[in-house]
Amino acid sequence: MSFTTVLSTVVVLVLILLGLGRNRYTSRLPPGPRGIPLLGNALELPTTLLFIKLHEWSKRYGPIVSFAIPGQRVVVVNTAKAAGDVLDRLSTHSSNRPPWIKMNQFLSRGHLVSAQQGENWRRMRRATHEVLNPRSVSGFRDMQTEEAIVMVRGFLQYPDVSLEKHFHRASRSIVWRAVYGGPPLVLNSNDTSERLEQLSFALFIAALPGKSLVDMFPFLRYLYARSKWLRKNLDDWYLEATGIYLGLYAASKDTSVGGARTPCVSNNFHNLSEEYGVDGTTKAWTAGSLVTAGLETTAAALTFFLQAMLLYPEVMHRAHADLDHVVGERTPTFEDKDNLPYIFAIVKEVLRWRPPTPMGVPHAASEDFQYGEYVIPKGTWILDNLWNVSQSRDPALYHDPETFDPSRFLDSAGKLRPGASDSHDDWLGFGHGRRICPGQNLAINSLFITFAYLLWAFDFHKEKDANGKEVVLDAMDLADNTLSVFPAPFKVEFAPRIKDLYGKLGLALVDSV
Repeated sequence: MSFTTVLSTVVVLVLILLGLGRNRYTSRLPPGPRGIPLLGNALELPTTLLFIKLHEWSKRYGPIVSFAIPGQRVVVVNTAKAAGDVLDRLSTHSSNRPPWIKMNQFLSRGHLVSAQQGENWRRMRRATHEVLNPRSVSGFRDMQTEEAIVMVRGFLQYPDVSLEKHFHRASRSIVWRAVYGGPPLVLNSNDTSERLEQLSFALFIAALPGKSLVDMFPFLRYLYARSKWLRKNLDDWYLEATGIYLGLYAASKDTSVGGARTPCVSNNFHNLSEEYGVDGTTKAWTAGSLVTAGLETTAAALTFFLQAMLLYPEVMHRAHADLDHVVGERTPTFEDKDNLPYIFAIVKEVLRWRPPTPMGVPHAASEDFQYGEYVIPKGTWILDNLWNVSQSRDPALYHDPETFDPSRFLDSAGKLRPGASDSHDDWLGFGHGRRICPGQNLAINSLFITFAYLLWAFDFHKEKDANGKEVVLDAMDLADNTLSVFPAPFKVEFAPRIKDLYGKLGLALVDSV
């Protein structure tokens, strides 16, 4: 009998045993589509835009849905109430992560913030929240203002460079400088950040369902652990990534401007007291994983912002009026935020209307637990369907959810209103429970000052075709890239609103550094 035949037989037997082991819960699982033996619902799942399929299932099966893929049960929460119940109020049971054997055991060797629960994860989580709390991230405001200025000047200097490249540079530069310090990254650079982005892609792929053989068939981990030949590419990846992370982390100690140390997350990690018990390699990996997590999400939010301004020009015009009244000819600052509630509401609405990570990052049940009449078994993946929850396809939370309308977050006096129950103060796009995005405060500040500068500086107009007619944009023409979603590429005409805009930005750039 050939090795292939033996392996195939073992795989089938393991899948059958896994299925039998779950039968005792089948009648108490949340509702969902019927699957087929061994494969579950795998053949029904699209290779892209999975959140659209989950949205369709939510309309049919309700606020909580279950389905199966080979060897794995998945539960999806589809409303703010269900997410609040399962991921917030029952977070003791629902805050683990999937094992992600390839990613956690072999590619990162347990150093990722996305690792499963345990003492090392708790230490990393405490340290990360310490360096990214609202007080700490306020130290990044000068850098974020500088990045907003650099972006606007970039559109003036390089009008022929694609929107995607401008926003990609900005997204990388903001998160890179927040973590490691240093000057702004430049367009079309081929530097360490590019290589780190390439390496990060392997992590994202390893976390996707069906993309890792050892995660589909966990017993293979023992073969990988014993075979250097099977692990060679994984070991090489780990050694290269660790070398880059350690080098960047060490270099951040020397990052300074004018003799003063530049505020950055890595510097804050250096200064953490020993009470956190996190070693240097883990700190370096934690810093690097923050860069990895933020590489695409800011770019996605910026792109959806511009798409929204083109689709809803009345929103842009109201924002212009507010900026003209509060800011005038000078450049915007963070001190203007309290007087620009509509701009802040635009930030909230962009992240509600088009959450950059529409399915979040999967949670996992650390033990069997009950939610209402349903049982969620230990090891079940729990997807936070932010496309439904945040966007929100839950009309009980947001009226007319398909429409981009920042005024939904304002009261009758034009001030920001308190968020509704289970709305996380209308920041649902950052996830739930103990796994909520640790970079939330940093991202909100970056988007506020960037949106303010772009709206202060420009009128945005749709591209025109050969006949002089505006190109029609489809708000549902989407493409995903691993965990993030983007609109299909489009072009924008940037029309300056401010006299001597480039000169004013140059003076503001000097003042910001």
